[in-house]
Amino acid sequence: MTTMPQSGAGEPSRLPLPPGGSGHPLLGETLAFLRSPRAFVTERQRRYGNVFRTHLFGSPTVYMVGSDAAHWVFVGENKYLQIRWSYGTRRVLPAQAITMLTGEAHQARRRLLAPHFTHSEVRAALPRIQRLALRHLSQWAERPGVLKVLPAMSTLVFELALGVILSEARVDSERMSRLFKTWTSGLFTLVPVELPFTRHGRALAAKRELLSLLSPLVEERARGAEQLQDVLGSLLSVRDDEGRPLPHETVLDEILIQLLAGYDTTLHSLVNLMYLLALHPEVRERCIEEQRGASLEEALTLESLRELPYLHQVIHETLRLIPPAGGIRRVTTEEVAFGGYRIPKGWAVSLGITGTHWMEPWTEPGRFDPERMGAERAEHKQQPHCLIPFGGGARVCLGQHFALAEMGIILSLLLRGFRWELVP
Repeated sequence: MTTMPQSGAGEPSRLPLPPGGSGHPLLGETLAFLRSPRAFVTERQRRYGNVFRTHLFGSPTVYMVGSDAAHWVFVGENKYLQIRWSYGTRRVLPAQAITMLTGEAHQARRRLLAPHFTHSEVRAALPRIQRLALRHLSQWAERPGVLKVLPAMSTLVFELALGVILSEARVDSERMSRLFKTWTSGLFTLVPVELPFTRHGRALAAKRELLSLLSPLVEERARGAEQLQDVLGSLLSVRDDEGRPLPHETVLDEILIQLLAGYDTTLHSLVNLMYLLALHPEVRERCIEEQRGASLEEALTLESLRELPYLHQVIHETLRLIPPAGGIRRVTTEEVAFGGYRIPKGWAVSLGITGTHWMEPWTEPGRFDPERMGAERAEHKQQPHCLIPFGGGARVCLGQHFALAEMGIILSLLLRGFRWELVP
């Protein structure tokens, strides 16, 4: 049962808090969660059900899973729920980027960025994606010994993200990639202390250096009479009601967050795809047969990718089994009710994406089974919000279609020209 939010003096006040515990007076249950997030959630879900309370990262938290919970969270955005980052994450993230915005400011920024993730923009980017991907994959095949896929794929995906945001800008991609990894490694730290030897301190220093590298490029582009059709071009072209451009610092912040958005999901999903296909050679062989049977030209297009339905089933099943983000975190802006329980104002609400992907209507959810994504079974169409790898609602991932096309291109190239296997 899902109860819509009520005012603090209404129905929620008569409901009990969700079952659960608070743990240590200061740390709550954070250490237990960090030791094994999946085990932490699974054990409490078994004990309390699909809605329980805990205390994580300094906040009383209600954890929930399931399609009803996802619907409640997505509908509640900017009504009774709002995004709120932890203190350390707020310091590391760019302060004026879309990720930090709420309400109308967030929607206005989405409208500005959305044109770069339409089908026409994805179509225009495919040749560059294919060209860059083939170069990297060929270099992988020529390397002696065992290839560590995560760092290799990281370099490829980062260069692709740079191309979408900055076109063919002359940047030191290797240096930027190193700084980017240092910056993102400090996004979530338990003790955000800014010292040179702490992860938090190194992340802040890397962010400052990244911004200093990007700043001259933005200034140079801003002086141009016409802007290129990339994300930076849109950020520089927009004007407010009084004809003023976005502040220089806002443009820099948005570039950083768009790099993060275009990098993280695609990177981990591609590595997981390679991993699962190596674990399941029968699935990989079926993908290869599909490649042979399709009328694919040397240059892949959106139309040719549509001739590979099983490939897309494999991608979506991978996103279900190992979603790139394990959860969504919000905070209540008023006292609300969900599932027969009261959630006080100011409490964190954590929606488990992985947990939602591992419960009904999915059958045998721990099994890698691309067939479940086919038209004949289509388990994900039986229930809204049971498949949410890109989130949902007002903050659904802008670049989800771009990411799916990018994954399709790279995976198709891998299957057409390369073999890989796991080593012990």
